Amino acid sequence: MKTILIIMKIFSFVLISSSAMLDAKDGTILEPSYNQVYRSDRIGDSYHFLLLTKSGMYYHLYTNRTDSLTAKELKSKDLLSILKKKQSWGQSFPKSGKYTINNHKIYTKLLWDRIKVTSKNSIKYLNKTFKLQ
Repeated sequence: MKTILIIMKIFSFVLISSSAMLDAKDGTILEPSYNQVYRSDRIGDSYHFLLLTKSGMYYHLYTNRTDSLTAKELKSKDLLSILKKKQSWGQSFPKSGKYTINNHKIYTKLLWDRIKVTSKNSIKYLNKTFKLQ
């Protein structure tokens, strides 16, 4: 009886972990839109921006200087000066790094935070929902 319960627990864990990026409707694997900017809803007077590249890089920005960014601007090394031109006051907190895919789940390598693909147009990261701009 114990072995049956253990086998059932293992089987349910495998099912849950393997369905990470599967679309509930047809069972296909969901992938994020690469090289396109995702933006969160307005939080106070600020926005979060997120961009994923095919090469395994992610770019995250938390700012109240702008409400829209292009992929080229977000990947730029001069991002802070670009934001300063858009608006002279405010704060910006850029972060970038590599992400890894493990069992069809995307994680940032630095903090091992999960990037969950919820649909073709939205993802969830750091407890915030991001949608394509």
